[in-house]
Amino acid sequence: MTLPGINDLWALVLATLVFLAIPGPGTIKLLATVAEPGGGPRAGLWSAAGLLAGDTVWMVLALAGVAALAATYPAAFDVLRYLGAAYLAWVGWLLIRHARERLADGGPAHRERGRGAQQWFFESMLVSLSNPKVIGFYVAFFPLFIDPRTFDGLVTYARMITIVLTIAFLYCLWLIAAAQLARRVFTRHPAAPVWLKRGAGAALIGFAARFAVAK
Repeated sequence: MTLPGINDLWALVLATLVFLAIPGPGTIKLLATVAEPGGGPRAGLWSAAGLLAGDTVWMVLALAGVAALAATYPAAFDVLRYLGAAYLAWVGWLLIRHARERLADGGPAHRERGRGAQQWFFESMLVSLSNPKVIGFYVAFFPLFIDPRTFDGLVTYARMITIVLTIAFLYCLWLIAAAQLARRVFTRHPAAPVWLKRGAGAALIGFAARFAVAK
């Protein structure tokens, strides 16, 4: 199967799946959102929408040449990287703090209030946007699959973005299903969500530290 402007559609699909399968902040955020009290599939869908929105921003910026501009002015990219790392660390600390508060309130029976679609969406979108390394991936990623003989400019880019987002959405659905299955285990082990939050928070702080020191 071929599409105008794309030289190897199945290679694009496979490469996208490999990229998604590498655990990252977005995966951790999505799983933690589904597992939180009052979460579930609805929360997972809003979280997935936020992650995809953030990825779309990075893809558009990559195609617009912002990454090349950042390479010309590395200090500006470092500021972006540090801000992203700080936000990830903050989200990680919030997860750890909320887990501790839940233990103090008597355990997982306590429900978090005031959280809904808006929080799930924007928190996940900011997690995606806080990873500036993604823009470098897309800058290196897209040119590999462009067929110069049939390339038709923005239309080709739109096709590639649509393909990547479709695969990412299906992958998110799989993660939501897996997380929902895990919630059944949590009902038999009430302390599990607390430790999941702690683990997710620690992982996000770890990613923040890696992004902050990476070059």
